[in-house]
Amino acid sequence: MPVRKPKKNYRSLTGMFYSLKNKKGIFFESKLERDLFLTLEFNKNVTEYEEQPLSLKYTKGNRTYPYTPDCLVHYIKDAPCVLEVKYSEEIEANKEVFKYKFDQIAYELKKKKYLFKMFTEKDIDDTALGNMNFIYNYVTIKDQSMINETYQKLQLIGSSSYTEILSKLSLDRYKQAVYIPYIWYLVLIGKLTINMHKPITLQTYIKVLP
Repeated sequence: MPVRKPKKNYRSLTGMFYSLKNKKGIFFESKLERDLFLTLEFNKNVTEYEEQPLSLKYTKGNRTYPYTPDCLVHYIKDAPCVLEVKYSEEIEANKEVFKYKFDQIAYELKKKKYLFKMFTEKDIDDTALGNMNFIYNYVTIKDQSMINETYQKLQLIGSSSYTEILSKLSLDRYKQAVYIPYIWYLVLIGKLTINMHKPITLQTYIKVLP
């Protein structure tokens, strides 16, 4: 549960993002936060993540201030990491203030054996982000029997281009259309894989994983 009650922000995009990894909706307070959550869904090293996960404090002058991190990420292979989400121009404009503040935060998190990193728009590949947004449209797929059937057929077909896979699934374009959502859902859950750094086309090579 977030430790800070989310507030609507009329200066930027806010809303709920459904997380497949967390099996629940997660509130985001900017487009950049939503982009972060989306990239975490596609990161195979990420097991789960939490928005606004804990409360910390830092000092400035003679006063103590509260601080709530944007996101805590849990990994399969790496130590948990707290991410602060900021646009790069904001960091540049306030770099001395942020350094003083976040050096203290990093020190406190180190005591908890957490890493601390800044996440900016520069950490996102635009092409990959576009592909992830497209694929994530299929997050609501629920028909497990069709998921299994599609995957089993693709295992027999083997890795190939998107258009070749569709033609091998069926020569009927209406039947092909039935399989399309399940193909992209299988990419989303890691049963299939593509080069996320190239735009998706009919020639996109889809690799079937065991």
